[in-house]
Amino acid sequence: KKIDYLIHLGDFTQLKVLTTLQEMFGKDKVIAVLGNMDNHQLKKILPENLELNLFGHKTFITHGTGGPNIIIKRLNKLHDLTDYEVVIFGHVHRPYNERWRDGKLYLCPGTPTDKTFTDVNSYGFLRISKGKIEPEIIYL
Repeated sequence: KKIDYLIHLGDFTQLKVLTTLQEMFGKDKVIAVLGNMDNHQLKKILPENLELNLFGHKTFITHGTGGPNIIIKRLNKLHDLTDYEVVIFGHVHRPYNERWRDGKLYLCPGTPTDKTFTDVNSYGFLRISKGKIEPEIIYL
């Protein structure tokens, strides 16, 4: 699929993974945040959170903390997400795609590679236009 951006939610573990993605897709297309498994080199260059305006939709991007049953609650406790339409997070390595009663889309793409913390591999595809947000989880 043609993409405008590749959003990586951390746990690269080493700098080479990030630089390889930047070489493949272009440095300006790779948006990334720090994960809890990332090394000291990545800690120097990656932010913990990002706030983006994606085609008119205010979006919050973070790796996240906590178990899969509490991560949404924890995200709202640690961050003021009031003004965001889309919250994209990682950490739990399990796919999640749901619009909550607060109207926000909470999206976790899962992981395309990890076999330790999950038995399902996936990634997310987010199609965004001025008037529409269409999230999709692709299972591998």
